[in-house]
Amino acid sequence: MKNSTRRASDRKGWAILLSGLILILPGCVAKDNIQAGAAADKSARPDADKLLPVDCLLPSQIRSLGTSITYLAPRRATKTTALDCEIRGGEYVAYDRADYRTSLNIWLEGAKAGDAEAQTYVGEIFEKGLGLPVDYKTAITWYQKAAQQGYSRAQINLGYLYEKGLGVEKDMLKALNWYRRASGVEGDQLDYTSAIEAKASSLAQEKTIILRQEIKRRGKQISQLNASLKTTRQKMIQGEKQLNDARKQLKSLEQQRQDASDAAVLESVQVSIAEQKQKILSAETTLVNLNTKISQDEQFANQQTNYVIEQKQTLASIKPTGPSIEIFDPPVFITRNGAPTVRIRSGDSTRVISGKIDAAAGLRKAMLNSRSLSTDSSGNFHSAVAVSGQPKKVLIEAEDILGSRAEFSFTLVPVVEANQQAIIDENRLGRVAQGIDFGNYFALVIGNNEYKHFPALKTAVNDAHVIARILERRYGFETRLITNADRYTILSALNEIKDKMSPNGNLLVYYAGHGERDAKSLQGYWLPVDAELVNTANWIPNTAISGLLNTLDARHVLVIADSCYSGLMTRSSVARLDAQLNDNQLKKWLKVMSKTKSRTVLTSGGLQPVLDSGGGQHSIFAGFLISELSNARSPIDAYKIYLEVSQKVQQKSVELGFEQVPTYAPIQHTGHSGGEFVFVKG
Repeated sequence: MKNSTRRASDRKGWAILLSGLILILPGCVAKDNIQAGAAADKSARPDADKLLPVDCLLPSQIRSLGTSITYLAPRRATKTTALDCEIRGGEYVAYDRADYRTSLNIWLEGAKAGDAEAQTYVGEIFEKGLGLPVDYKTAITWYQKAAQQGYSRAQINLGYLYEKGLGVEKDMLKALNWYRRASGVEGDQLDYTSAIEAKASSLAQEKTIILRQEIKRRGKQISQLNASLKTTRQKMIQGEKQLNDARKQLKSLEQQRQDASDAAVLESVQVSIAEQKQKILSAETTLVNLNTKISQDEQFANQQTNYVIEQKQTLASIKPTGPSIEIFDPPVFITRNGAPTVRIRSGDSTRVISGKIDAAAGLRKAMLNSRSLSTDSSGNFHSAVAVSGQPKKVLIEAEDILGSRAEFSFTLVPVVEANQQAIIDENRLGRVAQGIDFGNYFALVIGNNEYKHFPALKTAVNDAHVIARILERRYGFETRLITNADRYTILSALNEIKDKMSPNGNLLVYYAGHGERDAKSLQGYWLPVDAELVNTANWIPNTAISGLLNTLDARHVLVIADSCYSGLMTRSSVARLDAQLNDNQLKKWLKVMSKTKSRTVLTSGGLQPVLDSGGGQHSIFAGFLISELSNARSPIDAYKIYLEVSQKVQQKSVELGFEQVPTYAPIQHTGHSGGEFVFVKG
């Protein structure tokens, strides 16, 4: 049985669906269940573009000073939708979304006046560099001004630039310290715990990896296409032979008709001639169709071959960035003196280290404390380290086939707790979490099966129904479910939920459906059911989703996309739960996370195609996600869900002959401040 996929391919070199050729397609209930066709009268809808985010300059307020003086206050800039800006009498420029120069004009005055929010937005404009040259140094200058005022969004952005070495010398310890300050952990005297990513030039590396995967995928398509062409040509040869035989037979019958003297024989021959002419006509039609198919196949094969040649040239032009190392487990935290450490219980004899090595050029070798470190096909590794009662340094090294190297080290530190049962278990976490106000929970759940111009999906709508039901019944979410939604319905729902959000609210957006990405810009898109193949007018870019999330007055936002999502940071700015915390420390950590902003996304497969089947009535990602949410016995953070689901999805996809690797990371430039989304039983 073949496994269908949810589309997450690039926009270039559109496929022609050909027979015989298998293409990987880049795949009480909720209170509201809205079908796109049953939505509000489309003629009464405003333009969907009015629901997209803009930089809005609001009118001046008329203020009174005493009883006799009135004056106009300075105009205030804000991020909101175009429709809301118009309703409030504001001013915005309907500019090219790829040009940030108009945004700069709106925010620069406030930034110069010392407004931390405006300073951060100006920094982001220079960091993005769309419509302007990328200028990381200027971005850092503005971020530092805002960060010194305690503005967490600027602190996160600064940490990211230090982690990547963009505009400054790369410094992982400074990066983590900025992440810690943004999260509020520093003020509560807790160590900042994080997944460590020792990565260099991640955008170039991500693009290299994607290009290699795309070239490999296209190569498989070309092989399948060549096999299909071979079969079609064989059918063509057989058809030509059958046509020649039929013509010879017709010629023989016509000779028999001329020689026939008996009326009965003549009639019989006439019937045979008519039948033979029909066979010849059918054979000629078949040959014309086969010839057309061969022409289409050859044209498509040439397109694919040219595309592969072009991408190989692009790949060759990308400067190798070297391997990267990421530590998943144990949680690595940064101490006050800046040394990465891991606390372990005194008396433990071993500690398993889990992580991943990415090497775009190919991994030559990996070492852990001078011994060989084995990785699977995706670069994941699990290795035990012997420990004693003394601190022990762990050094992980990686070298790719081009000779580029990366390394990361941390120290295992035995800790003697008064209560050696400080390891977090589900019952203790639930008990400690009692009395903490995590705020209200809302969910927008979207599932699209019935596409007009793309292949229909099998499981997305069912996945959405079950996810919505679990969130509402088990975790107390106020849930809105929409299925088979068009562009307007999705954007409208995202805007309407703004009215429900409060400063301490939590929002989960779940999307299951087709996705797309641009091979050059790496921009991701969600595809509503009215999306067209070549015309991208109804595609919803991930930047638009991120922009809408940026306008929400919510404490925590989690996007779960059983599709693709672009524009992510690294996981280093995601705070993680340290298993060695005692009850007081654990409660303090939960309180800090409950009040610190987060904007994160869990995707089923990064920017690559993901399976729409393979998990029974659900996609394999949704199946494991449903299981994890259903079986959790206590408050559970999104990062833990990611770790559990990711491992199972990778294993299952390999069994199905597919490669699918879920991702989890903060969404860049949306206000993530180092917090974490926590699911609490309702």
